[in-house]
Amino acid sequence: MSSHQALADQTSQVPPERADRLARALAAWLRGGGTQRADGAYCGWQAPDGRLSYPYPEITGYILTFFAHETLDASERQRADAAASWLADRIDSGDYSCRPDHGDGGVFLFDIGMITHGLLSYGRRTGDQRLLSSGRAAARFLLDHLPTRGHPHPLATGRRPEGTEPTWSNSGSAHLLKLVQALISADGAGVTGAAQAAERLVDTVLDDPCPPSAAPVTTCPDSDLVSLHAACYAAEGLWIWDTARRRPQARERAVRITEWVWQQQLTGGGFTTYAHRTGGPASDRMQSDVLAQAIRLAKLLDLRPDGLGSAVSTLANSLHTYDDKAAVLYRPQAAEPHRNSWSSMFAGQALRLCGAEAALAWHELV
Repeated sequence: MSSHQALADQTSQVPPERADRLARALAAWLRGGGTQRADGAYCGWQAPDGRLSYPYPEITGYILTFFAHETLDASERQRADAAASWLADRIDSGDYSCRPDHGDGGVFLFDIGMITHGLLSYGRRTGDQRLLSSGRAAARFLLDHLPTRGHPHPLATGRRPEGTEPTWSNSGSAHLLKLVQALISADGAGVTGAAQAAERLVDTVLDDPCPPSAAPVTTCPDSDLVSLHAACYAAEGLWIWDTARRRPQARERAVRITEWVWQQQLTGGGFTTYAHRTGGPASDRMQSDVLAQAIRLAKLLDLRPDGLGSAVSTLANSLHTYDDKAAVLYRPQAAEPHRNSWSSMFAGQALRLCGAEAALAWHELV
């Protein structure tokens, strides 16, 4: 018996009805504007004292995808409309900067993809032509910055800022596979060239050799460390492509990446930020967004890793719950853990897949 299997056997399992209940509680917190500002923007997190982080365009794009597939009451619809308007205002004014708090105008292509899909998804849901137009504009911006061959750079400038250390988000390209979701949406919205760009992204990765004894994905060039968060994004993009376009090779690579991620599971059931390409986890500090992504991928790909039961229990026990609402604590072991919006969206879908409704469409994935 493996150590993971032993841990799973020793950990109380989360029954489907509890998973469903927690998924509903997470959705209630998100629909209720858990990290929303008065101007409509969604922020990344809420501190224990209630303060919000900076307004986050990428996360506002994510929440629009979430809202597009939720049943909304009148007040929730107002919150969703306000988030959509805030994001569309930025795109319509030509402001594609992704971190307003930094003030450097940096544009991350991954963020533009999440914005594109959010605007198109919620625009289709509501029939709002302005949102659809803004989503198409964001998609065209994305296409203008994707290469016709080779791996794309994560920044619209094509280079990381001078003086900064290379990371998966400013130098890597694996996570950009998730852009295929936005590009498929854009193709459906009539944006010329979007489907071909998505296919190029996938083919570029599938053409890369897949080492048999190391991580099947590189998230930052010339680094021994692999970001598990970015690796999960890569697997998600490949799953989306196979689900939407029936490409078995993409699914096979998604399975290999996901199985490798599960090999990095911590003995406590969670997952950390980085793992060595050949040497296991680089830390014992749990990060909840990776935990939720790993569970969600395992369910989407019909995998049954030994530590799945312990992972689900760890996730369920890592929530801040109150008044029939719940939020994911990003790093539960921190002295003052914050309530995280994107982790809560990932976790809601992961727990939903562990409940009675074990299905998720490619365009619903956040």
